[in-house]
Amino acid sequence: MPRCIEWGEERHQECERTEDQGYNECAREEDRGYADCCTWWPCNWLCDAWVWISNVVCVSWTWMSNVVCVSWTWISTAACVAWDFVVTIVSAILTTIESILGWILSGVAAIIELILSIPGLGTVLRWLLNLVTFLVVSMVAVGDLILGAVGIRPEKTLRICPVILRDENGEQTAEVEGVVAVLQLAADVFKRDANIRLIPSRPFNYSTGFEGAPQVDESWIHIDSRSSPTEVLDAGDSVANEFGIVGSILQMKMTSLCFYGAWRRITGFGAPITVFFIRNTLPNSSGRSLWITDYVFVNGNTTEIFTSGLQRNARTAAHEIAHSCSLWHECIDNDPTNLMGVSGSCDPVGTLAADTDNPILYDWQALLMRGSKHVSYF
Repeated sequence: MPRCIEWGEERHQECERTEDQGYNECAREEDRGYADCCTWWPCNWLCDAWVWISNVVCVSWTWMSNVVCVSWTWISTAACVAWDFVVTIVSAILTTIESILGWILSGVAAIIELILSIPGLGTVLRWLLNLVTFLVVSMVAVGDLILGAVGIRPEKTLRICPVILRDENGEQTAEVEGVVAVLQLAADVFKRDANIRLIPSRPFNYSTGFEGAPQVDESWIHIDSRSSPTEVLDAGDSVANEFGIVGSILQMKMTSLCFYGAWRRITGFGAPITVFFIRNTLPNSSGRSLWITDYVFVNGNTTEIFTSGLQRNARTAAHEIAHSCSLWHECIDNDPTNLMGVSGSCDPVGTLAADTDNPILYDWQALLMRGSKHVSYF
């Protein structure tokens, strides 16, 4: 069932719950009003009349509120479904065109990315470029955010390019099956809570908002054919590394292994996020994202959770991708179920691991993600 319709049904049920609560509260207020009325006439008569009138107003307001709630629910649902229909058709046409011409555009973009891979100077230039594209897309996305806030949230897409590196001995830093599993968790969460479809950055990849969450498979994964140096495999201080040889190597790997879609990275329109599965990140961290880069790090050993039972790190890939889409660590009420919660202050009793298999996004987080430059309709 399309997510638009599912949300419509959920909001309709919420309208009904609110209506029932309203009627119940009216009845309670009426009972309390009559009980508190004085017993001598004409005070009693006037009090009873006032309570009766107040109850009529309360019931009428509850009924009108429910009519408005239900009406808007179906109007917004119809608009969402209609937009999904339009996007499906237009996206199919544009995807076909991009699949043919995108290689040429990406070839031009790759030349620019080679310049941006120069240590130091290249880092400054690509950070400036990413900042400018972020600001431009954010301004354009204001209208979509307003519609999303009132319940109109057609499906958008988020492109990724997962890359498994090889160590000094040519061994993979992660198992393909584990990578598929952690990305599937991300795909499920983003689709369910934000109506964002996670898709691989590749040609002729058609999608529609009338389907459920995508099924991640091995074809999504790129495996580097060459060994990476130790400083890349064990990326520590990502900010410092960005200005040195590590940032340069990662930029070149992203250009070569995730060539298709390079033009999107340069323009910032639906820029794909490259997910590098490396050997180690910072101490006590299973992933790393700088937000301003078009790539994130995920410890390769997080993909071993499905054989070792180390549940805590299952959400890492989704967590780091969300960082790139403008989300930050969240500690509201020390909620360990939130995707952006972290161990420590956000997880004082160590329950984060128990909820890893079903993390959630708050409503405002979903809206922020939908406004990211990495997320687009086409």
